[in-house]
Amino acid sequence: MIPSEAQIRSLTEKILNLSSADSAVVHISAADNANLRFANNDITSNASQNLLSLSISSNFGTRSASVTWNQTDEHSLREAVLRSEQMARISPENPEFMPPLAAQEYQKPNSFSATTAASGPDELAAWLQVAIDSTRAAKVDGAGFLTLKTSASAMATSAGLFVYEPSTVIDFSITARTHQGNGSGWASLQVTDSQNLSLKNTADRAVQKALDSRKPSALSAARYPVVLEASAARNLISLLLWSLNRRSSDEKRSFLNHLAEGDPQGQQLFGSKASLFSDPTYQQAPASIYSGSGLPCQRTDWIKDGTLRNLHCGRFWAKKQKIQAVPHANNLIMPGEHQSLEKLISQVDRGILITRLWYLRMVQPQTLLYTGLTRDGTFLIENGKITRPVNNFRFNQSPTNVLKNLVASGRPERVLGSEGSMPMHIPPLLVNDFHFSSVSDAV
Repeated sequence: MIPSEAQIRSLTEKILNLSSADSAVVHISAADNANLRFANNDITSNASQNLLSLSISSNFGTRSASVTWNQTDEHSLREAVLRSEQMARISPENPEFMPPLAAQEYQKPNSFSATTAASGPDELAAWLQVAIDSTRAAKVDGAGFLTLKTSASAMATSAGLFVYEPSTVIDFSITARTHQGNGSGWASLQVTDSQNLSLKNTADRAVQKALDSRKPSALSAARYPVVLEASAARNLISLLLWSLNRRSSDEKRSFLNHLAEGDPQGQQLFGSKASLFSDPTYQQAPASIYSGSGLPCQRTDWIKDGTLRNLHCGRFWAKKQKIQAVPHANNLIMPGEHQSLEKLISQVDRGILITRLWYLRMVQPQTLLYTGLTRDGTFLIENGKITRPVNNFRFNQSPTNVLKNLVASGRPERVLGSEGSMPMHIPPLLVNDFHFSSVSDAV
């Protein structure tokens, strides 16, 4: 069971009372994690972890050092505080040091479900059995991962800040493959509340993709209109989010400097249908209410109708530039147009439906160009209908061009991507001029 707010507050106060530094910051995270791994339509392993991490940063003037440990007895607390102070005294001065924040006003977090937190191994096994039953009934091989995480995080400073928030999250992903290995499908979901869990629907989607993708036919690499399902769209859009940085733009080392003259904020850099915002209390994909520095996270428009509205900006750079600090987003929402997937497909004369993108890696930071592969269901669209499965591709694409060439979007979903699990509510996207650079032989 994760520590309560009162227990965490008491622990942070004890640590700070041991400090003799000019200022100090304490971070605490605790988690109860459980997971089930399955393959060949059966559970292959299970694990349960109880984790606790404590960190103290001690500051003398602009000299700082941090120590992380996982014991709460009196001796361990004293030793950790002492070590951080000893290292801080001999550390070089940090010209960008910012003193710890005083008390802040935070929104009430809503990323915790008591129902989810009360779930245990029996519930996980029962949830997963439904998915395994689907793959068995379809006579395909199912494999994947189901995790349940109940956690609490907190931050306290010697200047009087204290914030605590509990959270729960369930992640599920499944790959379904035909026995012959000639068809593969994938699907995922992420929820805060287990009452919203439907592993059968997710498994059925993966199964259908596996059956539909059997014996793909050859199609040459080129530029095509594409329909990116929510998971594929998520992967690309998240890459853009982490690069929206005020300092790198001001210092002329951002991809934004290749899109705009002068200050990019306030300029129309993307297609008019592109909008992205973050909101830690967004019901369908809630997230942490505070940033790593302790700044409160609020609803923030990053892109609105194609116009760049905000850039991440840390406290030091905000002070230097005499502007307001803007913390990193902890979730990302794309409102979408709520068109059905079938409606998006119907608007394509000849293009490709992409289920999933995989192994995305940077090619050119100056333009935010990435490469990666399609997998687990790639289909040709002709005259507004899916006509046949096709081979997989390697692509070279920038998320900026995805938003520039955005034609239409569907209903947002909270799904997982191939890399990263930050809460996101993202719709399928219809995008023109998607560059497939070569064919991939993988099925």
